[in-house]
Formats: sequence, structure tokens, C-alpha cells
Amino acid sequence: MRWLKRLHPWPRGLAGQLMLGLILVLLIAQATVVGIAMRERRDRFEREGGRAVVQRLAIMARLLEATPQRLHAQMLRVASSGGMRFQIRSRPPGLPPSPFLEEWLAPHMRAMGLTGSVVFQLRQGDEVGDDDDDDDEKATSNRPQRTGEGGLIAVPLRGSDGDEWLTLVARRRGAPPWPHYAFASFLIAGLGSAIVVLLLVRRAMRPLHALSAAAEKLGRGETVPPLAERGPLDIRQTTAAFNQMQDRLQRFVSDRTRMLAAISHDLRSPITALRLRAELVDQDDLRERIVASLDEMQQMVEAILAFARQEAMVEPTETVDLAALGKAIVAERAEMGQPVEWLGGDARLYPCRPKALKRALGNLIDNAVRYGERARVSLEPDGFVVEDDGPGIPEDRLEHVFEPFARLEESRNIDTGGTGLGLSIARSIARGHGGDVILGNRSDGQGIVATLRLAK
Repeated sequence: MRWLKRLHPWPRGLAGQLMLGLILVLLIAQATVVGIAMRERRDRFEREGGRAVVQRLAIMARLLEATPQRLHAQMLRVASSGGMRFQIRSRPPGLPPSPFLEEWLAPHMRAMGLTGSVVFQLRQGDEVGDDDDDDDEKATSNRPQRTGEGGLIAVPLRGSDGDEWLTLVARRRGAPPWPHYAFASFLIAGLGSAIVVLLLVRRAMRPLHALSAAAEKLGRGETVPPLAERGPLDIRQTTAAFNQMQDRLQRFVSDRTRMLAAISHDLRSPITALRLRAELVDQDDLRERIVASLDEMQQMVEAILAFARQEAMVEPTETVDLAALGKAIVAERAEMGQPVEWLGGDARLYPCRPKALKRALGNLIDNAVRYGERARVSLEPDGFVVEDDGPGIPEDRLEHVFEPFARLEESRNIDTGGTGLGLSIARSIARGHGGDVILGNRSDGQGIVATLRLAK
């Protein structure tokens, strides 16, 4: 049944689901109303039809009783029309009685004073015959006949001592078809209601769509202006909560940035003072070690500030060609003497913060060059892929290296092991774009594959 679901998919949007649900409810309600109305209409038609049949039979019986017998055949032929056929028989036909016809016609027959009546049920193919009679006209009028579904009524004629019976074969006719304007009104009501619901839901969903787009941008790290609170009460409350959440996040990031800027200023001053005092040390070996330690402290402070400040949070979003951006980064690294190779990739326009994305990709390239001797960069459908030829990383430590200051190199030397923040910064930037950084060992065991995934 999957092909049926593809042909008739259930609407995924709220507007489509509400409209479809309303149409279904209208269909059920209208079908119920039409069914009840048609049943009442059919019952009323049958009641009126039964009364008309009995009246016609009673009138015909009175006329036959009041006219000479030689005129009966001609009267029967004239009266037999409109789905009714009159006959005079010497005895009632041998057909099974019908409780339905008796119940249907009995009240009308009693009201008309037709006593001693016999009612039968006729179905398609039933034959109605008569006994032999010497009267040619009567014999002609009483020839066997085939009728459709209907009924046969027989009443004795007064003055014939019960030897003559007037029979009426009447085909049952169904109620006339339901008028077209009823279905037209149903269609107009259904379509009108669907259009009104669609317009109202679309009007109500417009601020919700704006909220969804704003949440997506906020998840990518973009700055989003406060949203206008409009629409139904529930959506206005949700929009207000989103604006409040965004304001709190921005104030938190701003407060953290100011705090770290103050820490940076406070740390740089003593580090500079210590470097000046280190120059007064007479022992060259000791002085060099002190200066190296101060340089390491300075680099760590700068790395911490870069990691915490997240400059990408205030960088405006631009649409760039990812292939051109990756190629430019590789070219810059190659000019700096790094063994980096661009393997290519299809052009792809993507909204991002270019400086932050360049920094994340640059960190992955630097990491590949530092630990894997060289880097090969390509643009795949999921994002940038950076491969190296290093020794790889144990599977149980692939996630550990993303922690701040986590390094596989144990010497704690910045020149060989870095500060341990490169991968953390790269993942933070990638997740700020709605993506991630994934590490994995190459299938041949000769290096690492780092994938900078981007949201599609």
C-alpha cells in the first residue's frame, strides 16, 4: 500500500490537515443529513403513492359497479396506464400474500371502505394469470403478463356475489432522484468552509513560520531581531518566550565576553611585567626557560579568549561559494609552506559566517599538518573533508580530543602538541552553523578523516 500513500499523501502542514479534517466532517455530516432526508422523502412518497393507488382502485371499483358489464373491458383498458393495470377476475390469483404490502396499503384501504381485500407481492418475472372465461374482451384483458417488482391488489365487486374481483397490478416506483441543487449546496458549503479555514489557518501560521525561521537562524548563531508578537494568543505567547530567551542568551554571551576581556587585560599586564623581569636574570638558560613559559602562557590566554569570545556570534551572515572558500584557504596555507592539497568539489552557495567557517576549516587543516604530515581537503555533499597521513587516533579517544586542552601529545609542548583548543573551536563553530565536526580513522589505518558537516 506504499504506492497508495505516495499517490494520496496525508498533508503534513497544519493548514492542510485542518482543511482535510473539516471536509471529512462536512462530508459525514452532510451524508447523514442527506440520508435521513432521503429516507423521510422515500417514506413520504410511498405513503402518498399507496394512498393514490388505493384511491384509484376504489374509484375504479365504484365505476365498474355503477356501469353496464359491456363497458367494463373498455373502461379497464382506458384506466390501465401510468404503471397500473386493471383486470376483472373470477377469483383472486394464487400468489403469496405480502405482509409489507398489507401493512403499507391496509390503512388506506380501510379508510376507503375496501373490505375483504387481498394483497400480493410481485417480483421480476412473476406471471399473473386468470382462469378461462368465455368473454373475449375479458380474456384479452386477463392474458398472463410479466411485471416488474410491484404489488397486486384484489377487491370483490359488490353485486357479483363474490364471483368477480377487480385486480390492480401496480409497479412500485422509487422516489424521484435527489435534486441537483442539494448537492450543489453541499459543494458550495464544503468549498466555502475549506477556503475560509485555509485563509484563517494561513494567517495564524504566518507568525509561526517566522518563529521557525528565526529559531533556525538563532541555532546557526546568527543575530535575529525581536519578532513581532502577532497571531492567536498561543502563538503570541510562544513568540514572546522566544524573544525573551534570545535576549537572555545575548546578555549572557555579552556578559561573558566582557568578563573575559577584563581577565585578558588583567593577565596581560602581569605577563608583560614578568617578561621584563625575566630579562634581568643573568643565567641565560634560566632566562630562556622563563620566557618560553611566559610565551606559552600568553598563547594559552589568547587561545582561551578566542574560544570563549566566539567572535562568530557577532559576524554577519553572508552567502558564499563553499568551493571557492575552501580553495582560497588551501591556497593561503600552501603559500605559508604547509603541505596542503585541494582535491576539488562542486560549487555550492551557502549562508554562513565566512570568517568563522574559515577559522574552523583552518584549524582542521593545521591539526592535520601538525599530526599527519600533510592535509588533503575536498568539498563533499555533507561538507568539507580533511584527510591526513598520521598515525590515527584510538577509537575510544575520538571524542576526547574535542574537549578543551585535551591533547594526545603528552609533552605539553605547544610547538608539538598545540594548546588543545583547535578541535574544540572548530566543533563549536560548526555547531553554531547547525553542523558538527566528526573524526574517524581512515579505512586503511593510515590517518584521520575529519568531516566539517554543514546543515543543509
